[in-house]
Amino acid sequence: MLFIVVLAMMSGLTACRQEARAMKEAETHFREGLEQRAAKNTEDAAESFSNALLVINRCDQKNPEVKCLKAQIEDNLGAMFWKHELSEEALALHLEAVVLLRELDEPDLLMKALRNCGRVMASMQRTSEAQAYYDEAFQIAENLQDNAFLNELLMETSHDLYLEGGDYQQAIENATQALNEGAEPGFCHLVIGLAHYYLMEDSLALAHLREATQSEKPSIRRSAYQGLYQLHQLAGDYPKALECHELYTENMMQADQEFRSSEAERIKADYDLSWQKYAMEAKQKTNRLYWCLLVGVLLVVLAMVLLLLRQKTLSQRLKEEEVKNQLETALKKNKVYITALALAEQITASTLDFDLKETDWDDFIELVNKLYGNFVQRLLAKHPTLTKGDLQICCLTKQGFNNQVIAILMNQQTASYARRKSRIKQEKMNGFEDERSFEEIINSF
Repeated sequence: MLFIVVLAMMSGLTACRQEARAMKEAETHFREGLEQRAAKNTEDAAESFSNALLVINRCDQKNPEVKCLKAQIEDNLGAMFWKHELSEEALALHLEAVVLLRELDEPDLLMKALRNCGRVMASMQRTSEAQAYYDEAFQIAENLQDNAFLNELLMETSHDLYLEGGDYQQAIENATQALNEGAEPGFCHLVIGLAHYYLMEDSLALAHLREATQSEKPSIRRSAYQGLYQLHQLAGDYPKALECHELYTENMMQADQEFRSSEAERIKADYDLSWQKYAMEAKQKTNRLYWCLLVGVLLVVLAMVLLLLRQKTLSQRLKEEEVKNQLETALKKNKVYITALALAEQITASTLDFDLKETDWDDFIELVNKLYGNFVQRLLAKHPTLTKGDLQICCLTKQGFNNQVIAILMNQQTASYARRKSRIKQEKMNGFEDERSFEEIINSF
């Protein structure tokens, strides 16, 4: 009898030690995932979180510590899946994390999981459900007086939920509140400006989009210039529209403004110096009228030259725009582009039944190359190890097609394509040193 009791005690101690080791292993994988996520290595982070989830599932699921760690792992793994546009898988993980955190009464972790549920549902166009989760996250954040998280929620809902969902007044209210609470002003002005644009309140849209162009973030400035380009084009102010389009594509508004300002000051100084020189010479020679007339003629000539140069520049821009329109028209007739567009709109048996020849791909790559100013040549000059298949992915990404569409065109699963894209970035684009995403690297060319 004593032997049986001792044996039972030893068995219990062994089980406890095994669970403790499993918890420690799961925690190690989880910390590794958090580090990878902070470094924006989403694929490696997802692998670490997945390993942590496999290990934690071997532990006692009734243990509160196990539940808490499992909820955090699922919430973070869901965020990685959402980054790779695996929305259904991400939502399932976030929802399970919410259930566990409700049982544990962990408000700080719960509000983040609720926000993640709202974010995924908003991207899936499930607006009413997304609103409910966001509202609950708001309530918890207010109870905790977490102002930083409240600002994040205000900014996120203003853009992802209300602006994308067409509730422009609510988008304006949330973004304005976030702005007043000290949130990043560029993003807030961008959302407010776009909302006014959709409401056809052009003067207000112009004012806020101009404020957004002062942001330090290139993505915000690009979106702001895109909106300004549309507004100026609708107003018939084509020179301004062209200027905004150029700034949108080059993302160099501040440098361009400084350059033009310094040039204007230099020309004015040249005029002033010339006038002083001519006036002094005229006084010395007692022939002021002659010099005044000469200066006047020079100023007129210079003004005419400047006007002609301005017209030539505008004409050149219009020609470039015409060439670009021709290239865009040709691109829209390309079989690869047409197939990708059809898949982006709706994936059906009909759209999946495509046959792309090598010549279709060659034509597509060449059109994208010309449309974006020798994009492919500049890309290869910096990253010469890119293969033709890599260039196809780069050109499709440059055209803004999502992971799912590109994966289908490349005859791959979405997850496999995500891994391939990650390898291209890390192995062929110095991805270990560059913290930007693959899309950000491509759009920087």
